[in-house]
Amino acid sequence: MKEKFFPIQIDQNQCIKCERCVRACTEKAIYFKHGIRQVDYSKCKACLTCVQVCPRNAIVITSVVSQQQVLTVKIEHERCNLCLKCVDREVKLCPNNLFYKDKIRVNDKEIDVIKFKFKEIAKCQGCFKCELSCPEKAIKVIKFEG
Repeated sequence: MKEKFFPIQIDQNQCIKCERCVRACTEKAIYFKHGIRQVDYSKCKACLTCVQVCPRNAIVITSVVSQQQVLTVKIEHERCNLCLKCVDREVKLCPNNLFYKDKIRVNDKEIDVIKFKFKEIAKCQGCFKCELSCPEKAIKVIKFEG
């Protein structure tokens, strides 16, 4: 898997939609789509002015593997050791906090599992940090190959 450098990613949970980054971006690379702040990486010139003006530190410098559209994220429960790195807000394995711990019933027994917030898939910006950082390789990002 080849890594590409993309200068920024926006943590949707930290973003207060103050528009300072939009006004600061001379290339018009930051925009809203369905109420979610997005980055057009083809326009971004990596000036990082948006990072400097963000009052909530919601814009972080990152690298990502692809800018293809993410369709879903699969969690292989049999591989997962419940280390909880993907749900820990301090670790920031997912900048948009799209993973959570839940319980499921298997053979009349409740077990803990990690789940992905599928209803919030639009917040996923395809950074692949979850897949690349999972110690058990239990997280798989499924992307559109169009």
